[in-house]
Amino acid sequence: MLIEECSRGDGEMMKFFKLADICWEGLTLQHVSRNEIVFPYLLFILMTLLFELFLVVLLVVTSVLIYIYDYPFNTDFFICAGILILMSFLSIAIFLTLVRRKRVAEKSEYLSF
Repeated sequence: MLIEECSRGDGEMMKFFKLADICWEGLTLQHVSRNEIVFPYLLFILMTLLFELFLVVLLVVTSVLIYIYDYPFNTDFFICAGILILMSFLSIAIFLTLVRRKRVAEKSEYLSF
């Protein structure tokens, strides 16, 4: 019984891995090569990074003020901080992947960006 559940679970996990790969391909525009699409998307990701940097500064200032005035930290504050950090890592990874692909595409004659 346990073996059947594990084998069934592995198939479901493979579906999630495949879904994650498809999502990553979509976020990094792996099948898109037109400059009319890539450059605005790159600018959008850059603006997202700037906005997330603003939110990180706001989070730090808020945490300092909360600490100075001895206000107890709320669990919502920590949840939002964790989500912001995860979103920042994802945006940075997407941006770096797009920039690397652009550099590789400029060096290669087969890939055009």
